[in-house]
Amino acid sequence: EKTWDRDRSTMETETSALLPSGKEIIQEAPNRKKQLLLSAVAGLFVFGTVANVAPNMLSSQSLSETDSLQMKFSNEYTATLGHPGTDYHWVKDGYLVEPYRSTAVSITGIPDTLDESKLTTSCVGTHKQSGEKVHGTNAGSKQCQMKFLKVGDYTVEASVISSDTDQILTTSVDVQSRYVRRDIRKITEEDKANYLNAARTLYDINTADGIQIYGENYKCMIYFGTLHLENGVPDKQHDRLHDGMGFLTQHLSMTNEYELSLQSVTPSIAMPYWDFTQDITMIRDKAHANKREVDYKDLWDLDIWQEDFFGTSDTHLHTVTKGRWAYTRVPSITRDAEVANAFGLLRAPWNFETSPYVTRYHKSCGDNVGGKGDANTNQWPTCATHHYAVSSIDSFAFFTGYMAVDGHGGVHSYIGGAGGDCDDWSDLTALVGPERVSSMKQFGPYYGRFIWREDMCSMPDSDKCSDISSGKCKLECSGCAEDKFTEAEMSSYSGLFGAMNGVSDFQKEQMVRKVYCDTKTAVGEQIEANSAIDVSFWPIHPTLERLLHYKQMVNPLTNFDWDGSLWRSDWSSGCCWGDMFDTDCTGHYEESPTVGKSYVYDDEEGDWMLKSMTNRAMLESAFTTHTYKNAYVYADFSYEHCEKEGITFKKVSKKSQTSA
Repeated sequence: EKTWDRDRSTMETETSALLPSGKEIIQEAPNRKKQLLLSAVAGLFVFGTVANVAPNMLSSQSLSETDSLQMKFSNEYTATLGHPGTDYHWVKDGYLVEPYRSTAVSITGIPDTLDESKLTTSCVGTHKQSGEKVHGTNAGSKQCQMKFLKVGDYTVEASVISSDTDQILTTSVDVQSRYVRRDIRKITEEDKANYLNAARTLYDINTADGIQIYGENYKCMIYFGTLHLENGVPDKQHDRLHDGMGFLTQHLSMTNEYELSLQSVTPSIAMPYWDFTQDITMIRDKAHANKREVDYKDLWDLDIWQEDFFGTSDTHLHTVTKGRWAYTRVPSITRDAEVANAFGLLRAPWNFETSPYVTRYHKSCGDNVGGKGDANTNQWPTCATHHYAVSSIDSFAFFTGYMAVDGHGGVHSYIGGAGGDCDDWSDLTALVGPERVSSMKQFGPYYGRFIWREDMCSMPDSDKCSDISSGKCKLECSGCAEDKFTEAEMSSYSGLFGAMNGVSDFQKEQMVRKVYCDTKTAVGEQIEANSAIDVSFWPIHPTLERLLHYKQMVNPLTNFDWDGSLWRSDWSSGCCWGDMFDTDCTGHYEESPTVGKSYVYDDEEGDWMLKSMTNRAMLESAFTTHTYKNAYVYADFSYEHCEKEGITFKKVSKKSQTSA
């Protein structure tokens, strides 16, 4: 693999083993309890948590297990955001801890008769799956500080030792250790910096070197970019990731493997989610405050696109020029590679973007994506879009199709956009009118994709692209070299061209020549098969999974038939490409393996494992009830911002959750 051509200062990173954890209270015979307590106290000397203990403290009379003692677990988030994961029916409120995050264990219920100044506290956690122990450090008379190092379940035992009365009080409790995915706008500044710095590391250090530094779970961005591109465009007639039943599960599997790579760099990281429906609420608030209509250009002024986040795309260069994402390069590969564009860049074949940097146009062929006004919010998903998915969809097939298009597609469109020669389609305004030209421009990023898949066009020879100014470097499409298109050619072109409805043959001919024969359309990363290269890609799809978790809690899906026709007739074979080309839908069948690996609990092994799953198993692992197998939870399911839109997402009730 090639490294990324960008100099950066060395980041301080934390390396450690990833994952595994416990629950269930162990009942011991009295003598066995005494042995355990004596062992625990003996352990205090080893770890330096007790400096001086009188010999008579270890007498059998000094040991006492009491129901009055209780443990409370907290970290830097719980004071302001509450305990995470409490909406999951299998999570005991306040007893979910997070791997590699410093956790305060507070002991309550200590008798008032004991002198607090004479007390010392000890805590030990035992991981149920592996038996490994985690020893806390004394943080005062009533508190320990612990850091759990595995995903899974722990039994935590606490001892309170009085040097004044020779008493040792003990208690134990079971906790669940899971990563917690939080709203990217609500994570602490430290966590945000850790996440973005780890993400930057994936661009700067290749996989081979990264494995030597961070361990076997490390993968660089060339790996993830190639994973998405080569599965999205394995050939002209297949797409294993999009436009089919595997869309959601395949993208979640890639996100899980990406998260593991981040955790190999900084083990405390949990993949944040970006609830992009908030962005529409925020720009509507701005428009209301300024007494004007909504302008979607305001999206790019929001916090998410500032220098300390995902960076601001320069208006003219269409790439980020400041901060950690400045001039992030797209990898160069040879034209002989399985997938590349005409300039040897890791991009889709139909993309004529020449810039070597990650590109965001934020426009579609010179026009604002969606334009102005509330009438266009169907392109950028809103609270109403996601509320419909929760309240009105019964089948998984319809849910995954709806989320693939309405539920998130517009986010990619707005960020990536398109440019290049398609800006000049305005030249057709006098011939076909402004509305048709506007429609053409909105669909501009997709024309090359569809016509390339229809095998109507091919990439130019590399020598024609050595001089971009020659005019020869563009898709070579059937009929363009002739004076007139054949009827079959015109039928194929116009069939993908909604703007052609109701125009004359002459107008159709001019439109086709303008779009396919004379244009080199450049497509921004987020809207093409190489979208994973843009760092802003990664927190998008967890938002869809979070919505699925929420839906399963408040209005569960009832139909899990793997039948794409429940969404749209052209998905009847499992994906639209299967119907279009009369071919298979590899990647979209329920037993198709996921392209990414996930860290999940394996019932047969009785332990946590990293593995590729089937689409069906991936879906079931995300069910929030008895089949939930994931190493993470979502912190909460609050949609308070939607109240401003007059849309209410009802509160989760644990009692109403079923085993569906």
